[in-house]
Amino acid sequence: MKKTNLIKILKTFSKEEMKMFGKFISSPYHNNGKNCSPLFKQLQKFHPDFVSDKLSKENIYKKLYPGKKYNKQVLWNLTSAAEKLTKEFLTQIALRKNKITKTGLILSELGNRKLLNDYPKTLNEMEKILEKSGIDYDYFENKGHLENYRQEYFHLIDKIKPMSDSKLKASEYQILLFLRMTVGGLNDMNLLSESYNYKFDVNIPLEFAKNLDLKCIVEYAHNNKFEYTFLIEIYYHTLMLLLEPKQTVHLDKLRELYGLHYNKFTKSEKRNMMHWIANYCVDKAEFDDLKYKRITFELNEFRLKEGLAFYPENQIPKAIYIQILNAALAVNETEWAVNFIKNYTTKLQPLIRDSMECMAYAFLYFHTKEYRKVLNYLNKVELSDIQDKFFARTLTARSYYELHETEPLLSYIDSSRQFLMKNPLVTNLSRVYIQNFLKYIKKIVFIRENKTYDKIYILRSEIEKNNIISNKKWLLEKLGELEK
Repeated sequence: MKKTNLIKILKTFSKEEMKMFGKFISSPYHNNGKNCSPLFKQLQKFHPDFVSDKLSKENIYKKLYPGKKYNKQVLWNLTSAAEKLTKEFLTQIALRKNKITKTGLILSELGNRKLLNDYPKTLNEMEKILEKSGIDYDYFENKGHLENYRQEYFHLIDKIKPMSDSKLKASEYQILLFLRMTVGGLNDMNLLSESYNYKFDVNIPLEFAKNLDLKCIVEYAHNNKFEYTFLIEIYYHTLMLLLEPKQTVHLDKLRELYGLHYNKFTKSEKRNMMHWIANYCVDKAEFDDLKYKRITFELNEFRLKEGLAFYPENQIPKAIYIQILNAALAVNETEWAVNFIKNYTTKLQPLIRDSMECMAYAFLYFHTKEYRKVLNYLNKVELSDIQDKFFARTLTARSYYELHETEPLLSYIDSSRQFLMKNPLVTNLSRVYIQNFLKYIKKIVFIRENKTYDKIYILRSEIEKNNIISNKKWLLEKLGELEK
């Protein structure tokens, strides 16, 4: 019983929601089939954890049908009916939260029934809700729906002029929605390419963006004082960060526009835009530009302060947690990094919290050159994600190198190569990145051990030309140390 979908759903209910569902399930309007109230009353006793040994199918059946022989099918049918009611209840909860959708459904029904007296008032209610909500991913889709409902009303009362104006607005909103979806989608695809080496062989959105003269549209919007000119301009500069990453003027302009119009956006959209800006700066910082490392750190401070690093609410994603930590270490904000680990590790998903804390301290102690501590913490990490395994392996290899433990390092390089070859989750490009790192660290070890310093120049040139390599900067630093 504990593993049924019904119990999984009920576990998410608050105490108040359990009370509300009790009333919901007792209503003849909703419960017009099987009577699920007796089942719910029994299950309610085990809320919120539902872990008691008494929560078994046989025991629940005995409570519901005393003196009768256990019938699996009967209980299954009742449980399925109750599960269906929980989903209907969740639908009602969602509609209470989403007033836009609720009002849209009312407008649709008013139109279908030709009930025109209340239609303008309901339209105004929907418009007020939208204006209070702020701009986000769904904003212009909802604005478009509003205009469609408005057009339906004008059509029913046979007014052509206002219907024409509404058609124009709806088309404008469709364009703004399209731009938002394109910008967001391309940023997501870029992140997948950069972080997970995923390649999109055919990319119509990217090709479209390359051939879209959005700069002219921005100028046209400016000249005609279009209400959402600032937004088209934000989308333009965001696209240019992807299409022309070397033109850093787009970053400056985007940050300026983001600050000027910050309060017009919902929290989720503020978060999305911050990700676009931060991801660009992280990419630029990889080329050892201290300016962008400092900008990245400042952006991270801002998004922690504003709560923009958390998704879902009050939970920090693992990738952002690691990125924020390493960004702090990159600008030598060591004390800040220590406090970050102490204050924000608890914001990680509970299942990964302990492992990520150990990984975080491993990064920290590598930065402070306490390499034995790095290895100790890495031994405590339970790795499930392939990207974490890459972090751990390269960090372990570098720590062995710094400790001058040549034999363990060479052995670890061999085992890492076996891991890369045998693990089916390793993509071809990731395999090349790590294999090249292992190849070059091994060559550097041989130069150091055999004192064949005349080979440094050739190896440096080889590494500098290779762009498919992990920890490239560190490898070049180690060669530089051997030259001294």
